[in-house]
Amino acid sequence: MSQSKPVAAETPPKSANQPWWTWVAAVVLSSVVVLLLIASSYRGSDYDLDAFGALPIQNGGRVKPMDSLARTSLMIITTRTVYTDERGRSRPAIEWLLKVMTSRLNRDKAPALKVFRIENDQLLANLGLQRRSGLRYAVEEFQDKLGLLEDDAKRAADAKRAGKRLDPYQAGALELANHLQLYIQLATYTLPETGIFPPVKSAEAEVPQADRQVWTPFLTALANSREGQPVDPALEAFSRVLGSFAQGKPTDFNQAVAEYGKLMEERVGRAVMGKLRVEQAYNFTNPLYSTLVLYVVVLLLGLMAWLLPAPWLRLRDIAFSTAIIAASLHTVALVARMYLHGRPPVTNLYSSAVFIGWGCAWLGIFLEAFDRRGAGNAVAAVCGFLSLLIAQFLSEKGDTLEMLQAVLDTNFWLATHVTCVTLGYTASFVAGFLGIGYLLWGLCTPWMGKASGKALAQKIYGVACFATLLSFVGTVLGGIWADQSWGRFWGWDPKENGALLIVIWNALILHARWGKMVGDRGVAALAILGNMITAWSWFGTNQLSVGLHAYGFDQTLASALRWTWIGHLVLVGFALLPTEWWWSNRAEAAANSEPRPAKGAIKLAKN
Repeated sequence: MSQSKPVAAETPPKSANQPWWTWVAAVVLSSVVVLLLIASSYRGSDYDLDAFGALPIQNGGRVKPMDSLARTSLMIITTRTVYTDERGRSRPAIEWLLKVMTSRLNRDKAPALKVFRIENDQLLANLGLQRRSGLRYAVEEFQDKLGLLEDDAKRAADAKRAGKRLDPYQAGALELANHLQLYIQLATYTLPETGIFPPVKSAEAEVPQADRQVWTPFLTALANSREGQPVDPALEAFSRVLGSFAQGKPTDFNQAVAEYGKLMEERVGRAVMGKLRVEQAYNFTNPLYSTLVLYVVVLLLGLMAWLLPAPWLRLRDIAFSTAIIAASLHTVALVARMYLHGRPPVTNLYSSAVFIGWGCAWLGIFLEAFDRRGAGNAVAAVCGFLSLLIAQFLSEKGDTLEMLQAVLDTNFWLATHVTCVTLGYTASFVAGFLGIGYLLWGLCTPWMGKASGKALAQKIYGVACFATLLSFVGTVLGGIWADQSWGRFWGWDPKENGALLIVIWNALILHARWGKMVGDRGVAALAILGNMITAWSWFGTNQLSVGLHAYGFDQTLASALRWTWIGHLVLVGFALLPTEWWWSNRAEAAANSEPRPAKGAIKLAKN
């Protein structure tokens, strides 16, 4: 017997009259997921680590809480914001930072911690290490090989400066050396662009904002005290904090931290301290990670809604409500970052990934609100998840709230040109993923009929129109910015060319449709190719290391971009297969070829 095509695939459910209980189910499900994630990150201690983590430090051109410095540093070294202590317990980054900062006072704490990630087998062998689960090692395990590592890292750095491609061993040795350098700088208080003690407020002179002051490094304050200058009370208070922790006295530590915190509040003001506590709370709750997990939940609910023939479960409605909750949490995280940074949403590669995921999620929700077939839920979940996954990888490179490149340090153009162009990226990706959905739905399932396929193709076309407008306006605004900043409207910079390619490609999709050169399948294939061009403009242009936008180079990103292109070319190849090979077309042809029952038989069945 031939398999008939489900009627439900042709008749989309109405968008109205969503039962109230589906919202309750989505809220309960989302709350459980978020609370479990937050609870799993809590790690108690006799030491008031939260109070110490809220203390200010000037690093990387901005004032941040100690907690941010700890998380960023540990993330760079070990790709995690927690570490495993000598008893095998998972502990927070701020505790690790304290152990590193007091390692010269108590040498058995920090050097024994297994935080250095080493993956290359040849590097492990040269350092006399055995491969182990987790690939993390303590500095004391290979400290007798540090001279060898230093020589190898120096040769790798020279080769990199000469423009040569590093082999895996050289890349691993250079990365480990850089991580060790960061560790030593933290332990010896020699981290560049880092000050611990803000200047004392003067009643007569107007004091600039805390992030515009020059804070005194720890070693400078210590040297000044030894040269007979008056001892800074902040130096004494901070030394008591470190000394009590090194001696294992939690009561004294907590008291010293409280005293030092009051002193810092007097110097930098309550407003700055309050902002630092907000950043610390943001770090602890990690809303973007919770959002990433919720997008996975939305995707699973959407897949179950397609695969399980149980309309009474209303899984698609629950997925839609959960997607709105996830995108709302995404919005909260985006607004919090804007408040902490004092900038528009897109300032670096990390923030662009966060913003693109946010835009894709809400655009998918908008599509789902008007056509409840599940495609919008899938786009919101997949694009939101992938964008935040990219952001998670980019967060391993350093402070995600870092100060801007000089070329970007203009709030007006960040809020207009950069945001508009990034929204163009967003719409182009949504169109591309809708094209992938069209291909997979039609080629790999029997459920896409003519009406449902045409409706999906219309969504691709509509989003492509939106992408063309945004990318064109954003590119023109970029030219105006370039004219004001560099004295020329257009300079054929790789980033400029990438933005122009997006405009041209989206216009090509629209003209191919208007001129009837392609049908629904052709629009989907062109939109998939649009993903390749948008990914190139987003990341590929940075990998060239030329032009005024040459920032954000990363070998892993270059490799990921290459595989992304290969994967999309394979998808386009499948899209070009003859339509009679598509499962949906074969199922529809089989259904149409089935003999219809006679009219008499229908009447008899009714009787």
